[in-house]
Amino acid sequence: MGTHKFKIDGKDFEVEVGTRLGSRVDVKVNGANYAVEIESGSATPTPAPVAAAAPTPVPAAAPQPAAGGGGGEVRAPISGVVLSIEVSAGQVVEPTSKILLLEAMKMENEIFAAMNGTVAQIHVQPQQEVREGDLLATITPS
Repeated sequence: MGTHKFKIDGKDFEVEVGTRLGSRVDVKVNGANYAVEIESGSATPTPAPVAAAAPTPVPAAAPQPAAGGGGGEVRAPISGVVLSIEVSAGQVVEPTSKILLLEAMKMENEIFAAMNGTVAQIHVQPQQEVREGDLLATITPS
């Protein structure tokens, strides 16, 4: 649907609006992929309303293989503060499993596992500040 540039609180954002499937619209914000849920009763989105919607990250960026371990890395899609951790080491997860809650730009963002597997390690703790790309968790694929 197009690419748009925004400035929010003095920070530049490039938003690429993708396809809509039901109430979900895929967007890319500064290179990070997000799925935006359109609230019921909303009009069919045009680029401006979709871009104005608050993107809530769903699965974190596709995991990269861990060096030497063959596991999956869950990295922060955006800088923020860890509000809560929803899983623990040894827990079995799937792509719909919420790993943690990350607050960024006064929004709560759910970070999900990007694969089926077992949580090998959580690398952060509540109230910890993280930057985009920081390692949050490691998942051993199943």
